[in-house]
Amino acid sequence: MKAKFFLIILLFLSMAIHAQQKDISVFEKKDGDKNIVVARNIGKIPYIVKLDIRASGMIVEPGIHTETVVPAGFMKDLATLTPKPGESWTYGYDVAFVQYTESASTQPPVSEAPASSVAISKTDNAPVSSPAASTKAEVDNSEIIIYSKPGCSRCAFVKKSLTDKGIKYKEVDVTSGAPEVNDMWMNLRHGGFSGESVTMPVVKVKGQLHYNIKDLQQFVNGIEK
Repeated sequence: MKAKFFLIILLFLSMAIHAQQKDISVFEKKDGDKNIVVARNIGKIPYIVKLDIRASGMIVEPGIHTETVVPAGFMKDLATLTPKPGESWTYGYDVAFVQYTESASTQPPVSEAPASSVAISKTDNAPVSSPAASTKAEVDNSEIIIYSKPGCSRCAFVKKSLTDKGIKYKEVDVTSGAPEVNDMWMNLRHGGFSGESVTMPVVKVKGQLHYNIKDLQQFVNGIEK
């Protein structure tokens, strides 16, 4: 069956960031019969990318409206469009993006659950109060989460060290575009982090996020079952 598609991309930028258009771009890649919309940020500041999709005869994941924080130097999948078997299909989408700031991130992502509040700790592991207290229903403080990226030797060290100690953990790839990655960045910002990049891994232990960890061995030694 003949398939047709109509693609429209509109990039809405204010004059204040006109000179930085080249830092953020949105494009598509193919994975079999799937069309994946991807955002790439080659700049030095994070951006919020909003995607509104119009589609017929297609399955759109995670939804037709998404809002994603793309950190500096990262690339993220925004949405996946898959043609329904035996149907003709069309699609188009609008894209808008703005620099990530506290004021720009006051509203949660349209198609994702709001980020849970967690406490944050700096390099000295001193906890910093989060903007709002979390309940047990919102955050599982017993779970250790390692936010890592492919090829990161520091991440591999922490994972191996925890495994050797018999400590279970959950790993989240920060390049995967998973909702948990947005949660991490939102909570880092809400906890006072204002840098343009963070040294991997970021580790959540007992409801606290630890980042820019200087002494990994000492940090791991302090984690108990």
